Amino acid sequence: MKKTYKYVFILIFAISSFLIFSDVKADRSATVFNPTGSSCHLYDGSAGKCFYKDKNLNSYVKNVIWLDTGDKVTILDNYDKIPSNNTNLCSDYYVYISYYFPKKQNTYYGYYCNADLVNPNSALTEELKTEFQNAGFPKSYWADLAIMKKAHPNWQFVALDTKLDWNYAIKSESNVGINLVQGDEGYRSTLGGSYDYYTDTFKIFEGSSWYAVNSGTVAYYMDPRNFLTDMYIFQFESLVSNPEIQTIEGVKSVLGENYLSNYSMDFITAAEKSGVSSLYLAALAYQEVGSGTVATSGEGFTYNPLNKKYPSLHGLWIDGGFYNVYNIGAGTDKSPAQNSVVYAMGGADGSNTSFDRPWDTMKKAIEGGAKFIGDEYITKGQYNIYLKKFNVISTYWDTFGHQYQSNIKAAADEGNNVYRSYNSLNLLDSNFIFSIPVYNNMPEMVSTLPNKGNPNNYLSNLKINDVDVEGFDGADTNYTIHVSNKVKVANITANTVNSNATIKNTGKKDLVVGDNKFEIVVTAQNGAKKTYNLNIVRSKNTSGEPTIDEIVNNSGVKSDGTYFSGFEIDTNSQTLVDKIKSLNPNAVVKVTDSNGTVKTNKSLATGDKISITSAGETKTYIIVIRGDTSGNGKIDALDLLKVQKHILDVTDLSGAYLKAGDANNDGKINPLDLLIIQKHILGVSSIKQ
Repeated sequence: MKKTYKYVFILIFAISSFLIFSDVKADRSATVFNPTGSSCHLYDGSAGKCFYKDKNLNSYVKNVIWLDTGDKVTILDNYDKIPSNNTNLCSDYYVYISYYFPKKQNTYYGYYCNADLVNPNSALTEELKTEFQNAGFPKSYWADLAIMKKAHPNWQFVALDTKLDWNYAIKSESNVGINLVQGDEGYRSTLGGSYDYYTDTFKIFEGSSWYAVNSGTVAYYMDPRNFLTDMYIFQFESLVSNPEIQTIEGVKSVLGENYLSNYSMDFITAAEKSGVSSLYLAALAYQEVGSGTVATSGEGFTYNPLNKKYPSLHGLWIDGGFYNVYNIGAGTDKSPAQNSVVYAMGGADGSNTSFDRPWDTMKKAIEGGAKFIGDEYITKGQYNIYLKKFNVISTYWDTFGHQYQSNIKAAADEGNNVYRSYNSLNLLDSNFIFSIPVYNNMPEMVSTLPNKGNPNNYLSNLKINDVDVEGFDGADTNYTIHVSNKVKVANITANTVNSNATIKNTGKKDLVVGDNKFEIVVTAQNGAKKTYNLNIVRSKNTSGEPTIDEIVNNSGVKSDGTYFSGFEIDTNSQTLVDKIKSLNPNAVVKVTDSNGTVKTNKSLATGDKISITSAGETKTYIIVIRGDTSGNGKIDALDLLKVQKHILDVTDLSGAYLKAGDANNDGKINPLDLLIIQKHILGVSSIKQ
């Protein structure tokens, strides 16, 4: 067997190299060349520990951190500690590097032997450039493919043209609920009801810890260029069975000491019957149920009464002994384990016998599930791990539909499991063919993971001189506050919804007469920024009594100078009067109906008028209650009729009534407004005033 060579691609660097006897500094780009094929020479001089187990360096850790062909590292500044001067380990000198390990989502630091570094461009020969170009790979793929080819000359790379626009594909796979993620909040979606900025709460989509994933994370895991390394490239290998390299030893290597290893031979048999790679089947089972946390152990199982998918089974016990090692039919609701067992049973009534169900033994589950995967995926165009996770090529199923897992990391993790098996058996130099997707209009830069951390950049409140800004809403960013002439200094204070967010530009501010504009910048833990624009208008009036504009702007009422809005249904007229007078007890305030009759302690309605006298002037405004097009202070069928007649040009709404008919405040009246009013009447949703 040809010795396996390993290369690690150096992406970003600022290098100061270490000679064992003297320092040499030179900026250069490099690729790691690992002739041993088993150890990484990554040594942490500061802690005195290795990130792998190596008896020669006399250092041990629990978790092995591998550096493999194609891994990207950064060469760091000069360090004076030399990990070892044993020339059997390193014949040259060590350089200090950092390495981001995506599987653990962590960055590791240590030394790497300079003798194992090669200029990455040296691998990309003119011959390979022509080969990759003719194969249909964009230039941004070439350097990584060249490293793979140099390390493994027997490997073949096929460009799989998805004919999909990159941005369209990412947007489609980012629809809320299609892909889920565990872990850091920075990878979770904030769209489509998946997150509430006001309460800083993420919606759980599956189990107890699976959340919708954001588009940046989708882009990272869908970008094939992130996985052109030994460790992850096998997600692009064909899943068709190949007994010559997919052996019982390989299956056992994938499963390790996990309980599934007791059934290693069943995966071989399943591969023979289904035509699906035995190593992939073992890797999938390890991924899905290797932890033993789902209902496949044969123990008694009870259905969650909240599982609405199978109402006939609410609260009923099902005897143990149903297995589903690939979690087929688990779905993405909060009861995946229950759904998995129901599928293994043959449905809620046990009548479905396809794929040799019921799976009442592990052997049946392994073999029957393999047949399902072969029939439903491999033969339908989803013939590698990547395509099974991201359906971007199959013409049998709808694009982006019929995807096996919701776990966004599934393809990377399963590909890694297959790699571990091949590596342990020294099979990495076998004749593998990798079908690697390419997209139209891909960015030149490879997609990176979003920043970690909470995304909330909302303020929970905003105060001027310890008084809440009236009508403050964390989603709204523009506020105008009027203060009297005597207010010369404004103390701006605020609090964030999430305690990890930071605020800039609050504190005491000197005010001039007229506009005083400030930008309050909130930065979330993950770096996302939100700017609140605050204009504090200091009055020119020196009489001491607030002007009407000051009163209106500080009242929380929405006003365009002619109309008043923002009132909920059944708001009492006296409530509005009291609010105005609280801002100026000397103000004269009067509310009348559309006929001029004074309204006292009565509900406000569209068409009512309010007049305010303050600081020697009087202004009158017209009340608008969105949805109340009849002016009776209610939202009912009569309002629906008036809006409908307006749309059909039977009768026209005008003035305040026209504004009231625009239920969604988009500046026009159309069938959508009819629907919004109807939903309000039926109690489905309320009109936002």
